Amino acid sequence: MARIRALGGMALLALVLAATGCSGGPPPPEQVARPATIQRGELKFVESYDQGIQLAQQEGKPLLLFFTAAWCNFCHQLAADAFKHEQVVGLSDQFVCVLVDADSQPEICRHYHVRSFPTIQFLSPRGVPLNRMTGKRPGTQLVMEMQSALQATARRADPARHTTLR
Repeated sequence: MARIRALGGMALLALVLAATGCSGGPPPPEQVARPATIQRGELKFVESYDQGIQLAQQEGKPLLLFFTAAWCNFCHQLAADAFKHEQVVGLSDQFVCVLVDADSQPEICRHYHVRSFPTIQFLSPRGVPLNRMTGKRPGTQLVMEMQSALQATARRADPARHTTLR
């Protein structure tokens, strides 16, 4: 009798595991979540530079690299002001925003020749440098730089612009 109950218990456990979706394979690609983000102002930033580059290529979006440091007062002011500007927040959905901490990722700062903070570097989805903004600036100026980066990205992606002369 005890053996029958034990077998019944195992069968019940197997049914519960099957019903909860426990399977041996990875989730389908459409279910893979975006990398974890952190918020500065109203913008959401990916903390991993490598994941940000991959995400930009997958989604065909330009990158907004925010070079910052915990000790940088102007970086905090930029985040508190410009990153709450209504138009900046609206345009940020068209970018993959990546936070680059100068203290934990100095090699990325060196790669982009960042020597002062805050710096915002815009890149095409393929990683080609576009425009750059250095120092604490108002939200209206960041809006213009974001629009410029989007226009440059659109020009690079427009196949009609790459015609062959005969």
